[in-house]
Amino acid sequence: MTRARRLAALDLGTTKACCAIADVDSDGLRVLGFGQSPSRGVRKGAIVDIERAAEAVAEAVDATERMSGLPVDAVVVGIAGGHLASQNSRGVVAVPAGHREVRHGDITRAVEAARAVSVPSDREIVHVLPQQFTIDGQDGVRDAIGMIGTRLEVDTHIITGSTTAIQNVVKVMHTAGLDVEDLVLQVLASARAVTTEDEIERGVAVVDVGGGTTDVAVFGAGSVLHTGVVPVGGNHVTGDLAVGLRSDLETAEAVKRANGHSLQLTIPAEATVTLTPMGYEEPVAVPQRYLAEVIGPRAREMAVLIDTEISRSGAAARLPGGVVMCGGGALLRGFAEIVQQVTDLPVRVAAPPVAHGMDEGVRGPEHATLVGLMLWGDKRGGSRTFARTNGHGGNGHTMSTRFGRWLRELF
Repeated sequence: MTRARRLAALDLGTTKACCAIADVDSDGLRVLGFGQSPSRGVRKGAIVDIERAAEAVAEAVDATERMSGLPVDAVVVGIAGGHLASQNSRGVVAVPAGHREVRHGDITRAVEAARAVSVPSDREIVHVLPQQFTIDGQDGVRDAIGMIGTRLEVDTHIITGSTTAIQNVVKVMHTAGLDVEDLVLQVLASARAVTTEDEIERGVAVVDVGGGTTDVAVFGAGSVLHTGVVPVGGNHVTGDLAVGLRSDLETAEAVKRANGHSLQLTIPAEATVTLTPMGYEEPVAVPQRYLAEVIGPRAREMAVLIDTEISRSGAAARLPGGVVMCGGGALLRGFAEIVQQVTDLPVRVAAPPVAHGMDEGVRGPEHATLVGLMLWGDKRGGSRTFARTNGHGGNGHTMSTRFGRWLRELF
């Protein structure tokens, strides 16, 4: 029997902060505790107030510890935001003549060679993800270990982020009393939770619709082809509704969740929703079609931006897996249909699969990142460590990088 590994994850988004602790084994996740709190100090995926963000994290962690009866000291953390960027790079090394058989050390050297790209001083590398290997001119090699050759090349997808933004995320965790086991691009974690190995192999786009941003990752041939960030999310829909309904954001969010729709003609003409706009003393009946009239244009704008990001991968015509949507914003009624119309690809809204013992609280599409972070941490075993210095939060951290044999191990 495989021994379970205990992991904790933290998803700090624009809308909510979520924490979970679970045992991970060959049967999947067994969630032991889960906590959630309204997010504060975060805008469009970036930290804007460290103290308030740390308070939200601490609340989510406290709730998790109360439910599980276990301490949460270190977490795998998701990272997102418009500061993230990606590029592809190739690394080339010689296989030592003494053995001519590709070994783990050769893979590491090749990836390190690919990693040696020009990165501005105010940015740092978050992920270096192998795409394929080439040995003595033979490309398309998935697993180079054990192959015979003299020249090893690796194509990689490199994700970078603002050093300041990354350090602020780490400092928030330290301020909340946590060590950071690893930082993971949120959409990659979400993809781990909602896609299958077959979809990653054949080609699929994963779209994680958050509150402040929408993250896109395109996969094919078992590897990451492209990642990108769309600077629009579910909170923009809420803001549009607040203006259109002359209401506060809290009321607009509640109306969006209960009655919001992106497609006018699917709503009965007589359907209404009752609310009290600002400046009114009595409730009024608002046609639900009016809600769709406000929501529809923003939903279509988001769909066009998503389609543009998918097209940048150059693989839009080769995605038989279509688009897999997750995140809280994916629950907006009619949005998936609009994305399907715009991208001309099959679209499904996905939630993490129900594993043995999984808590009800983390089963929805809005918790795909949280579940994926725990699964990612289990596969990688923690590739980086950002430890607190002298028990205090700070900018200093130690980092050691380990590379797996192949990205598909994560899926």
